[in-house]
Amino acid sequence: MNKIIIDPHYCSREEFAELKQYLDDNAWNYREETKSKDKEILYTLSENKINGEYINDKIRDEELHEYYIQDRKEFIDTLIDWISEAKSSNKELMKQDLEMLMDVEDDYILSSNSTNSYLYQGCADFNETCKELIELSKEL
Repeated sequence: MNKIIIDPHYCSREEFAELKQYLDDNAWNYREETKSKDKEILYTLSENKINGEYINDKIRDEELHEYYIQDRKEFIDTLIDWISEAKSSNKELMKQDLEMLMDVEDDYILSSNSTNSYLYQGCADFNETCKELIELSKEL
């Protein structure tokens, strides 16, 4: 582990106290960050399941939540068909979505009902959305 050694002979006690406080407030705490990452729940998607728990089809069919589970490869094929039939104004957005989805390695993603928004492992809202879908499915 790297340590910073501060020689107090070259600064006043007040300056030393200010520096110590600044470092305490702003320094990266490896141990705490590692602990918080370990506590993070990771979700995996499969056909109609999140972490092996069945997600009720009613959520998708009746749009009870903004997101639903989508087979990424099937959706890419569908998107290619849509691009060929789309107006010029929509084609660019669809192409951007296609490029993004092709870079994703997950077999399944969360797709929005109302926008061209997609969530997959590593996205900021992925874990929270998976948790919401599991809870909603349990309520049904």
